[in-house]
Amino acid sequence: MMRRETPRPSLRELAASAGVSVPTLRHYFGARPQVVDAIFEDCLLTGRPGLDAQRESEKPFAESIVDYVQALVRALETQREVRLGDLFAVGLGEGLLDPAMGPSALRHIIDPTVETLEIRLRGHIARGEMIDTDARAAALMLISPLLLGVLHQRQMGGASCTPLDLTAVSETITAAFVRAFQAPA
Repeated sequence: MMRRETPRPSLRELAASAGVSVPTLRHYFGARPQVVDAIFEDCLLTGRPGLDAQRESEKPFAESIVDYVQALVRALETQREVRLGDLFAVGLGEGLLDPAMGPSALRHIIDPTVETLEIRLRGHIARGEMIDTDARAAALMLISPLLLGVLHQRQMGGASCTPLDLTAVSETITAAFVRAFQAPA
């Protein structure tokens, strides 16, 4: 699913990639949406240790946010078997193009990332380091521009036609987030 040769692989292409027949795939999973849901679920299981490692930080608020942003951008960009940025791109594409896939993309890709940061932010709120606010909304505010920046540069080819310095963009977004949400001294 992460290959760029075909926009959305068919059930036949998914079966061929798995080395099984379409009837076998249908027997175990059902239609294409169930197959894709199982793939997303497997990706979440694979990524769960990384997500769990980001749930908490004992560092002060500003340092914690810098660490989180650097780890997220690194995970989105790092080339590996399944790059997180590619997974987000596929999840967003599947979820936006097929209403049946939206809940799966949310449940297995987008929401776990948001919930991980939300938990981290709640810890900072509880310690009085961050203003008392809707931690989920704040998490979305931090993740969204970072994700869009990486998708723009890497998955959509922006690096070759309208390049951005992702490090500088990440630092600007981080600084703005800390200014907006850090509790007064």
